Formats: sequence, structure tokens, C-alpha cells
Amino acid sequence: MGIDWTVIRAIAKRELGSYLGNPAGYVFLTLFIAATGAGAFLQPGFFARNLADLALLNKVMPAILMLFVPAVTMNVWAEERRRGTDELLLTMPVRDIEVVLGKYLGALGVYTIGLGFALAHVGVLAQLGDPDSGLMASTYLGYWLVGVAFVSVGLLASMFSSNATVAFIVGAVGCAGLVFAGSAPWASGIVGCGLIAGAATLIWVAVQGNADSAGYVAVGGGVLALIVWLTGTFESFQDTFGLLGVERHFYGFGEGIVRLGDVVYFLGIAVVLVYLCTFMLGRRHW
Repeated sequence: MGIDWTVIRAIAKRELGSYLGNPAGYVFLTLFIAATGAGAFLQPGFFARNLADLALLNKVMPAILMLFVPAVTMNVWAEERRRGTDELLLTMPVRDIEVVLGKYLGALGVYTIGLGFALAHVGVLAQLGDPDSGLMASTYLGYWLVGVAFVSVGLLASMFSSNATVAFIVGAVGCAGLVFAGSAPWASGIVGCGLIAGAATLIWVAVQGNADSAGYVAVGGGVLALIVWLTGTFESFQDTFGLLGVERHFYGFGEGIVRLGDVVYFLGIAVVLVYLCTFMLGRRHW
């Protein structure tokens, strides 16, 4: 039995309608455009550079997205619980992957709409100079792919709590890990410890079939990873997890270079985390 894309589209439209039918959705769009506009044009040196590009925005865009994307995804599951429609949704004749994909595409649609409004920045550049269309296309493709990855992080984070604020914090921390990994050795080390702790927890849940004692497993996995890192048992610990940093994969898009490896990196994160969301939903660990 294959995936029913009609169901996925219906759930995605429901998510889009729920978000855009709420005044908070328009507040998000306004703040997103304002923040990216400030990052692009209000930084010192923009006019001194005399270049019609978004190089200054590229430096801060991942940091902006690590806060704005979790704000979009934090209500994906919490809203269902608030309305009391979560059980109804899960007892309908739909597959877990269809529910997850529908919600993922709905949240990604909201982000894509926001990014579409942010195309106004290209219009501003056109008034100030002659921006290269190919460079602008690759830059915005990079922005969108970062969102593709971050939406999946936020979606997974929202499954761990029924509180939207907690879901936002967890999602922001997860996105921040990808942003700062590779920026400094200590940041890469911390990200590595977090990922190992998370992997140990997921394996425990998969083997046990429940989340009993999962917290202890997470702490144990994190401590073990910390020991490996600080004692130098695995000398390439920092370098290995530094490869997960968003910056090294996003940089090329801002230069007009679209590498297959970078595209696969962002899409790969989304695929893995969407699968994990489906796994968690199947276990019904709400």
C-alpha cells in the first residue's frame, strides 16, 4: 500500500489554513521580513561595499532562521492537543508517515510563503544597483534548503512536549546546534555529545518499546560522549561533528555555487528527521 498524497495534501492545507488564519501567522511574516531586511540593509558597511548582493544577510540568516523556524513548528502538535483533535487524527484510517508528511509540508509551506515575501529584498537591491539574477536564485535556494532542514528539526522537537514554549526552546536549541557546529571546536564537541545522547535514547526506545528510563539513557550517553571527547579517545571527535555545521554547506549558495553535496546535506537532514518523527508517532510517545 503506497502513500496517499490526497491525505497528505489535505493535512498540509489544514496546517496552512490554521496558521494563516491566525493573526500570529501574519505577525510572524512581518517580523521575518523586518529581521531579514535589517540583516540585509541595516548592517554597517552595506553601502560602503557598493555591491548589489545579500552577502551581509547570508552571515546572519542561519541565526535568524534558528529562531523563526521553531516559532512556526512549535504549535504543530501542541495545537492538536489543545483542540483535543490529536486522538481523532491518529485514529483516522491514515498512515503515520502521511500525518507527518502533511504536517511537515504545511509548516514548510508557511516558511516558503515568508521567504516569498522576503523576495522584496531583491527589489530593493534592483533599485540600488544591478543584482545578478543567478546569484539571487542560488542564494534564495540556500535559504529555502536551510528552512527544509530546520522545519524537520522543529517538527521533531514539537513531539517531545505538549507545551508550545518548550517545543520552541527545544527546536531552537536543535537548530542552534547545526548553526554553531563547525564554528568552534567546543561547539562541535557539544553538538556531538548531544547527538550521541539522542541516538542512545532513540535506540533504547526502539529496543524497549517504551520511554521508561529513557532520561537516564540520554544522560549516560551524553556523559560517555563527553568522556570520549575530553580524553581524546577519538581524536577526530570535534572535526567529525563539525562537518554537520550549516555554515560550511550554506556558504556556497551565497557565492552562486550549488553543490550536489550541499543539497544532499540539507535534504538528508529532513529525510532522517521526518523518519524519526514517524517512528515517534508510531510509538505514540506524546
